[in-house]
Amino acid sequence: MNVVFSSLILALFFIFPVSQIKAEKINLGMVDKSPSKMSKRFTPFLEYLRKQGIDAGKVITTKSFAQMSDKIKDGKVQFMFESPYGALEIMDKSGAIPILIREKKGVKQYNSCIFVPKNSPIKALGDLRGKVIAFEEAESTSSFYLPRGILQKENLELVESRKPIAGKVAYYFTKDDSNTIAQVKKGKKAQAGGIKVSKVKDDKNFRILPPESPMVPRHVVLVAKTLDTSKLMSVLLSMKNSKEGKKVLTAIKTPTGFSKFDDDPFIAMNKTVRSALGK
Repeated sequence: MNVVFSSLILALFFIFPVSQIKAEKINLGMVDKSPSKMSKRFTPFLEYLRKQGIDAGKVITTKSFAQMSDKIKDGKVQFMFESPYGALEIMDKSGAIPILIREKKGVKQYNSCIFVPKNSPIKALGDLRGKVIAFEEAESTSSFYLPRGILQKENLELVESRKPIAGKVAYYFTKDDSNTIAQVKKGKKAQAGGIKVSKVKDDKNFRILPPESPMVPRHVVLVAKTLDTSKLMSVLLSMKNSKEGKKVLTAIKTPTGFSKFDDDPFIAMNKTVRSALGK
């Protein structure tokens, strides 16, 4: 039996030489409604990875976190970039692992706040009961989930409504941070807003109600749990050190590159970030 088995293995080597056995390509996943835009933006990035010895495949786009999670579980996507809330959703559904921070638009981490007009009678979060607060959109980490988390920790009950509700905090979505800022400034539709701290901290028209949310990473690099990450991490971290790497980083709106978490990535995401987002 051993002789027959050995002969079979030997025959397979002649039919499929070792030189023809290649590792599976690693595909980049992006959750976005425009596949063509994502492919155009990130194809040069994948070409750069190939030059560095990584067998990069293609950009695979889905419209939802659930769909991307399925792609990861099915082995069709090996790594991706996503905001903190989306990253946690995909981690929970697919078992993906956080490894690095993508400093999207040059930002490594940020936090959010609840803000009111400078002369508003609202002095503390508790004063928001019976008032209306504006957020950007339901999928936003910075302009919904983080500020919502601030309110939830104060045991304030939120209800989606454009009209005040006694004893509760009513909220609605403006679809854009600039709309949120404008509507809070006028004070007719909303008496407060939830937004990234950097958007309003230097604006003399507003006050930030303490406390602010904890800091969270701007974008998270996730990988499938079966992927060997050593080579990928090394290449991503070193991109900002070369002229070609910097050019590619600028093209994918990551001018300052990729960086490590200050603490263990898994612990940071599952404790600090999860708590901040109220997940």
